[in-house]
Amino acid sequence: MMVTPLTAALDAELPPAASCLVVTDATTGDVLFARRGDVPLSPASAQKLLTAAAALDLLGPDYHFTTSVVATAPPVAGVVRDLWLVGGGDPLLASPEFAAAMQGGPTTVDYPMTPVSALAAQLVAKGIRSVANGIHGDDSRYETLRALPTWAASINQGELDVGPLAALEVDQGLDHWRPAVPTADPPGHGAAVLARLLAARGVAAAAAADAVAPPGAVVVASVLSAPLQRIVEAMLQASDNQIAELLVREIDRHAGGAGTTSGGVRRVMEDAGRLGLPVDGLTLVDGSGLSRSNRVTCSTLIGALGLGDQPRFAALVGGLPVAGVSGTMATLFRGTPLAGRLAAKGGYITGVTALVGRLAGPRPRRFALVVNGAFSFAQGLALDQQVAETIAGN
Repeated sequence: MMVTPLTAALDAELPPAASCLVVTDATTGDVLFARRGDVPLSPASAQKLLTAAAALDLLGPDYHFTTSVVATAPPVAGVVRDLWLVGGGDPLLASPEFAAAMQGGPTTVDYPMTPVSALAAQLVAKGIRSVANGIHGDDSRYETLRALPTWAASINQGELDVGPLAALEVDQGLDHWRPAVPTADPPGHGAAVLARLLAARGVAAAAAADAVAPPGAVVVASVLSAPLQRIVEAMLQASDNQIAELLVREIDRHAGGAGTTSGGVRRVMEDAGRLGLPVDGLTLVDGSGLSRSNRVTCSTLIGALGLGDQPRFAALVGGLPVAGVSGTMATLFRGTPLAGRLAAKGGYITGVTALVGRLAGPRPRRFALVVNGAFSFAQGLALDQQVAETIAGN
């Protein structure tokens, strides 16, 4: 590759080992810089671009999750014996209180929450006034593994990187969110939230033991999520691990699997190949990038970003946080040449920094940077900024 001011500067800045960087012209696709672009590295949350691309491709941008309430028979004189709240994998099913709290957050202000209250309103409209034996939570759509064994011990602690995983979870599996406290029983928690909302409407109901809805049960209420495109945009804006993990399980279930993480990530990798992305060295063990065992190349990541030029994958671009403006980058790089110009998905776990994005301007660029090593979050962020500013200035 010809030595240019850009290549000379980036050669000097890129760490000599356990790193990769690919830069392309966003208009022509020409490669302007490539160092170790085919070396698989741990990508942290930049991996969500692959999860998002597979979800948009395999489920479709207009896909909706469905949460249902079923009974064995219609109400008689306002009474049903049992109700089952059947989870459909919706990662944004929420109580009114949680939805309001999310609207107040800087990265979640535009979250397209699915209201559990809509189910309560439908049940009241059906004339139900009492649920004799209570409401059962049913999360049988997916496997019931609540956390992955490949995650570090620190995951789920501190700021709660991800809640317990379940096909039925309300408020992202949290009993409380200030501070964040995960529930020990996601389906039971969901049933309890619905029972509380019904009680507020004058319906005698309580949560009952978790149970799978019986065959032949009839739907008495249901609520759809927002279209998948909006959910993917929310996931990328906030780097939401919960959404990413449930998406891979839904990908597996939608394809005829049992709704497992292992099945879902296998289908994500297969789809990457079908979409024409480089897959040599690609190894995924989760959907979010929380595990250090994931391996992705910069060539794969920049290829996934490039899919955003196609209408089906528009959320890959629409969901990118913008430096100094929105999402996880709202407070980053303010007062620098990157503010308002850089739209990117970052990734940060212990010993990993990644930045994959687009730089607007008279010479628009795309780039994928991943570095693995021993450094602090602040050091990784400083490297991201240095490389991105060099690309922006050349």
